[in-house]
Order: sequence, then C-alpha cells, then structure tokens
Amino acid sequence: MDCELLHQIATARGKTIAQVCLRWVYEQGASVVMKSFNQKRMEQNLRIFDWSLSPEELQKISRIPQIRGCVMLGFISDKGPYKSLEEPWDSENQHHVTFTDNIARQLCSSCRY
Repeated sequence: MDCELLHQIATARGKTIAQVCLRWVYEQGASVVMKSFNQKRMEQNLRIFDWSLSPEELQKISRIPQIRGCVMLGFISDKGPYKSLEEPWDSENQHHVTFTDNIARQLCSSCRY
C-alpha cells in the first residue's frame, strides 16, 4: 500500500486505505466483491457508509490508473451477452470494475502520486 495519495486521504479522514478505496468504488455506483476472512478487516470494510469523499478527493482518486481485477474470459462467448473482452466494460468511464482480492492493493499497484 504505497500510494501516497490514498495514504494522505486515509490519514486525513482517520480511515484505512482500503476503506477509502471501497468508498470511492461505492460512490462510483460500481459493484465490489471483497475477499477477506479476517474479522477485523471485514468489519472495517463495512464502515464506509457513514461518510463520503469530497468532490476533490473523488476527482484525484479517479485519476489513478485503474486495473481490471476480474477475469472475464469465462463470460466471453459467441452465444453469450459478451462477444469480446472489451464489451463488459463501460468504455466511457470504465467504472465496472470487480476487485476479487485486496481492492487497495490493486488500485495502488499503478498509483504514482
């Protein structure tokens, strides 16, 4: 978790980086699949609904290059709703991201702020 921008926002708000990332995804209206068996982390993940990010924070986080964490090959078929790997993604905003592991790690892996 070496993304300075997310670290600054989390510290200023008294939240974890994961909470900031989850809140950002929630405010985008996207779905999130979290994988954790750690009781403390699961509780933290649920504590994102009683606060919100400022418009400036949302904009800054939106500039972080995104990584699509969902393997879509299982959904691609000539007979299915998606014919190519590009079709499931919102080409305009690219916010339909499903994180199957640690959301903060995936966001931070390409963060250079």
